[in-house]
Amino acid sequence: MSKGTWERIKDQGVKGLLRLIVLICSLVLIGVISYDTFVYNNPFYQSEFAEKVQFWVCIFFMVDLALEFILSKRKARYITTYLLLFIACIPYGTLLPKLGITLPRDIGYFVSFMPLIRSCYALAIVVGWFAIQTSSKMFVTYAIILFSGIYLGSLGFYVCETNVNPGVRTYWDALWWSVMEAITIGCNIEAVTTGGKVLSVIVGVLGLLIIPMFTVYVNNIVSVFHTVTSAAAQAAAGSPEERATANENNKKDKDQNNSSNG
Repeated sequence: MSKGTWERIKDQGVKGLLRLIVLICSLVLIGVISYDTFVYNNPFYQSEFAEKVQFWVCIFFMVDLALEFILSKRKARYITTYLLLFIACIPYGTLLPKLGITLPRDIGYFVSFMPLIRSCYALAIVVGWFAIQTSSKMFVTYAIILFSGIYLGSLGFYVCETNVNPGVRTYWDALWWSVMEAITIGCNIEAVTTGGKVLSVIVGVLGLLIIPMFTVYVNNIVSVFHTVTSAAAQAAAGSPEERATANENNKKDKDQNNSSNG
């Protein structure tokens, strides 16, 4: 990392440390959800350990947002900006049963994904610490968001469609479906459940929003490369006036040499 990157990390202080922990907790949460999904025969099963991890991760996310609110100078603006993010971090999986509210298994499964929304904000900032250029930061951020969306979409689609959709026999079928939906090509596997149909819309919209960003990024790279190579070629060849002056000077040098030899 460059010196400027270390300086930006140092300037973040407590906020920077909290955001790094947010990303680590997000990865742990994804790992727990994935483990429960793949290991147990019942895809909606959630172990006691997973419930505890999700609860404490949500608590940390809420504390993190509360600390940022305290440190914020514009508190009213902070509330309007991050209120929905705070609501998404509430541990509904633990709180609702204590209130006597029981969610359907599939809805409860998708509720466990809500705290991951918190990581998007931290992701955009933390990636910026390691990116040298603004364009590189945007590219990496969009790439991580796209790949995360494809993975989570495939995970949810697998849970909804397995044992129901004959086209989804393994997780890899769901992953293939998610990739094809994200790149807007379409897939021969069609959703048959309500959750799968909702995911079809979400993953498709995600691909429509993110993939054009990669096209713009590649076009910028090609444009910059063309500009640099053209400038280098022009500098090497010189302008027509410079070439004419150089030829005239060469001719004078030859005449002087001939006169000296004569």
